[in-house]
Amino acid sequence: MSSTATRLLLAALAVGTWCAPFATAQDKKLKDVPVAVIVNEKNPVKNISFNDLRALLRMERQFWPHKKRCILFLPRSGSPESQVLLDTIYKMTHRKLQRYWVQRLFSGEIPAKPTYVPNAKAAGSRVRKSVGGLSVVKLSEVPKGVRVLSIDGKKPGDAGYPLVHKPKPKP
Repeated sequence: MSSTATRLLLAALAVGTWCAPFATAQDKKLKDVPVAVIVNEKNPVKNISFNDLRALLRMERQFWPHKKRCILFLPRSGSPESQVLLDTIYKMTHRKLQRYWVQRLFSGEIPAKPTYVPNAKAAGSRVRKSVGGLSVVKLSEVPKGVRVLSIDGKKPGDAGYPLVHKPKPKP
């Protein structure tokens, strides 16, 4: 091996050794982000089973136990909240979810597609105006004037809470 090649190899190893601890430190900064299910304060539901929540979010069940229609305000595509729903509730890509809504709408199974909201503030505003409103937001961004539901008795942030965004490290 030539001396230039040897120097390049040693430089690459040195850079790799220096970057490895940095990447690990960056990975440690990535934290799971609990996603809260929010409803109107007048909604009497305080705890919901995961299966009932899934049925509401998939619009397989369209009414709350108190007979109010459930109105979905879903997070914008690409948000951590949206990814949690795609991974845990819908188990499909955003594109397939859009087709799912269109198919259900045109088959007459649902009265309208869910409304998408750009952020937690907009979600809170819509939920506050609708007794049957339901949305999801990051726990750290829960707006005032809404109720956060427990799922199977677990609150966002509790061990075993099912709606958690797990950020992936960037390569």
